[in-house]
Amino acid sequence: MKYNNDNSDTELHIYIAFGQSNMQGPGPIRDRDKQDISERWQVLNVAEGSYDGQQRDNGQWYKAVPPLITAGDLKHWQDDFSTGLSPADYFGRFLVANTPPHITIGLIAVAGGALALASFHKTKSADYFSECSGGAEREDGRPSITERQGWDRYRSAGYDSMYDAIITNVKLAQSQGGIVKGIIFHQGESGRGLTYTTWGEMLKEIYDDMLADLELQPNSIPILCGQTWDAGSGSTDGALVGTQALQNKTGIPNAHVISSGGLTAGRPVVDNLHFGSEDIQAFGIRYGEKMLELVYLQKN
Repeated sequence: MKYNNDNSDTELHIYIAFGQSNMQGPGPIRDRDKQDISERWQVLNVAEGSYDGQQRDNGQWYKAVPPLITAGDLKHWQDDFSTGLSPADYFGRFLVANTPPHITIGLIAVAGGALALASFHKTKSADYFSECSGGAEREDGRPSITERQGWDRYRSAGYDSMYDAIITNVKLAQSQGGIVKGIIFHQGESGRGLTYTTWGEMLKEIYDDMLADLELQPNSIPILCGQTWDAGSGSTDGALVGTQALQNKTGIPNAHVISSGGLTAGRPVVDNLHFGSEDIQAFGIRYGEKMLELVYLQKN
């Protein structure tokens, strides 16, 4: 196998990360997670805040020292914890270690605890969080208090929605020469949120809208979808049991499942939902290995 490397000048390769708490970062940050981070691994900050004592402003690039996504306390119904290590951390570190030195890896990430898939929909998220769901019926108990906290955070940061937060910042990166290469995604425990369609069809709507708004060709970039805890498929109608099932249920030929097999909950309070730091690291590397194969490597 070899790199698709045309020896061009420095390139900024953009990756989108979105999802719920396991993408936001449930793993406690260890000392080693903040060490030996390359300047080639950068995060475009989406929501202003203090990240491990560093003030990060909206729309600015920073070396990708964790936490990367919505720093602060995560008020989860079962186990409150501070935002920490995300699969995105070691995803980016892996890509930097395995791509040519002229490539900088840039991350744009939007995630929050308990978010149903509808939270990320371009046109229906406002219905989902409104007092009345605009004719699109919500699933029982949705949206939760935790979901509303995530929605309010991004709205307070000046975005119309979490979808808008993603698109606004990716367009900013594109205006700076960034090339969108792929998406990493983790969601499923909270299901779809709205009942007008299936989980798989809703994910396709989000993916298609993203590519269209970013002026990318349909199905042109991979979306890697991580399984829920211990190789589960969560509330996704079995879409995450394997790549073929995911592609069949979403209609996205460039969708791929990232296995969580053998990775178990490691929080101080075991809740069978959230991965611990060791498994978050391993999960991020699995995302990275697949993206490396799809984007940078070709078979001889």
